[in-house]
Amino acid sequence: MSEEYTLEKCKILAEKASSVNDLPYQCKRYPEAVKAVGHPSSSASTTEGVKRQETEGSKYAGMQGGLAAQANKKKGLESHAQIQRRLTNTRRFTKQA
Repeated sequence: MSEEYTLEKCKILAEKASSVNDLPYQCKRYPEAVKAVGHPSSSASTTEGVKRQETEGSKYAGMQGGLAAQANKKKGLESHAQIQRRLTNTRRFTKQA
């Protein structure tokens, strides 16, 4: 049931792998394949392989800090600074006024 990994197949996998750990165990016995990790061959097209993808934007992208704080206030959420002040207030845990 194990798949046969030839030198050619391992070289193709190595070009697309980002590290040696991504290669199958059978491919690690070919030094040529291990050296080719992350280095596309000259015959391969530069447009093939890993392409950048658009990342999902932040929910507050384009807002200034004040507008993001106002949006959180409407939702009833505290800012990081408010949470930090609430949890580090020394008078909260003592009987001092």
